[in-house]
Formats: sequence, C-alpha cells, structure tokens
Amino acid sequence: YQLFINAPYDRLVTSNVRFWKDSGIAVDLTSAGMRVEMGSLTTLLSGGVSFDVPEGLDLGQPVAPKTAFVLYDDQKSIQDSLYTDHIDYLMFFKDSVRGLQPGAPVEFRGIRLGTVSKVPFFAPNMRQTFNDDYRIPVLIRIEPERLKMQLGENADVVEHLGELLKRGLRGSLKTGNLVTGALYVDLDFYPNTPAITGIREFNGYQIIPTVSGGLAQIQQRLMEALDKINKLPLNPMIEQATSTLSESQRTMKNLQTTLDSMNKILASQSMQQLPTDMQSTLRELNRSMQGFQP
Repeated sequence: YQLFINAPYDRLVTSNVRFWKDSGIAVDLTSAGMRVEMGSLTTLLSGGVSFDVPEGLDLGQPVAPKTAFVLYDDQKSIQDSLYTDHIDYLMFFKDSVRGLQPGAPVEFRGIRLGTVSKVPFFAPNMRQTFNDDYRIPVLIRIEPERLKMQLGENADVVEHLGELLKRGLRGSLKTGNLVTGALYVDLDFYPNTPAITGIREFNGYQIIPTVSGGLAQIQQRLMEALDKINKLPLNPMIEQATSTLSESQRTMKNLQTTLDSMNKILASQSMQQLPTDMQSTLRELNRSMQGFQP
C-alpha cells in the first residue's frame, strides 16, 4: 500500500508510529470481558487506515518521505508486537483448562508478565498415565520487556524467576470473566507449598510448578469438611440424645403425678385443719413445682 498524508498532519508521522487497518468497528472478547470500538462513519462504511504511537513508546523522530511501515491487521496486534523477546515455560495443570485460550494473559497480582502460547501443549516423547493425577501441559511465554521497569534493562529474567520459584512462586488458573468463563494464568506466592531446590526441565522448557485454582480449592475444602463430618461419631451421639430425651420424658411424667397428688392434698378437708403457716408453705411448694411443667 501507498499512503499520502496531507500537511500539517504529516508531522504526526514519526519513527515510533504504527499503522493498522481500521474496519470501523472492532470487537474483542478476552478474559477481561468484551470490548467494542467504533471509528468514524467514513471508516465504518468504507474502511481505512489509522496510525498512532503505541502506549509505552516516546513520540520518536521525524521520518523522511517514502518511509516504509508495517501495516498491522488491528490495533491489538500492534501492542502485542512491542514484546518481541520472550522466554518459554511449561506448566502442568491438574485443573480443567476449559476456558483457557492462546493469547490469554499471564499475570502477577494484576500485572501482565506474558501470554499463553499453546493449550494444550503436547511435545514429542511426552507421556503421562491417564489417571486421577493427569495434568494438562500448557506453554506460556514470559515477556522480559514487560519487566524492564521493575527489574532494569539488563536483568537476567530467567535467573530472577528461578529464585522466585524457590521462594514459593506458583502458577494457577483464575477466572477472568464469570460470564464467558474465560481463564488466565496467575502467578503468586504460596508459602505452604513444598519447597523446590532446583528448576525442573522437560524437552528444553523450564517448568513452573502449579497449584489448584480458587474453585478447585473451594471444592477441596468442602470435601475435607464433609469427610470430617462423616468421621464424627454421630450414631452414639444420636443414641445418647434419644436416651436423654426418654429420661426427661419419664422425669416430667413423674413430676406431673406428684403435682396431681399435691393438688388433691391442697383441696382436701384435712388441709383446712392444718395451721395457716403450713398451708401457705404447701401452696408455695405447689406453685414452684408447677414451674417445671412443660
């Protein structure tokens, strides 16, 4: 393609500008949700080309006429193209990877560190026994250029990440969008996980250890709680409660019989012949016993 940009807008074209095809409307569905962008009415009807300086780059230097630029398919492709350097890692997940797609982010506490490359990733000579401990291999890439601000320009990302893994850094699957069920890979510290002394490798890929994600942890805790309930001696407790209830019923029945006898005594002629103080005492005793009735 050849483009001609009228003055004075030609001064906006610099060495760090990126061009992309603008179809007028763009729909992007990711783990963060759905994003819809609309351009002008002209681009909506006939399409066009847009340009801008990507976020994170300076304005750059002026360029000469007939300078060649890459024309990207969309604006999202431009942002991804900024991170040309990457380091591949392999992860094995025991949780379901349904909802995890290539291109999903790899994050550390909300900060993006890389991208999911292949789901699932099957390499030659990769064999696993198909049982309840079967794990799904996922290939991710850590993009060092995203870490320049935190680690510096010349930091050894592989060595630094290896030290973090020894301190308990683990990967897990998290839900990025409850509506679509999209997942992403989350890296965080889990101090209670078994310590590792060295980084394992498989087919030339370093392995990042994983832990079960949030939903799996909730299910595991629920199963543990149910197991504890099942182990409780419920039958002896129920039998003891039944025995106590029967004993209480017999006691209340005997108390009722005693009250009936007391009422007969208070209503008899012999009661009237007793001294006044004794009559008052018996009536008070009768009222006290009636308080124990159900």
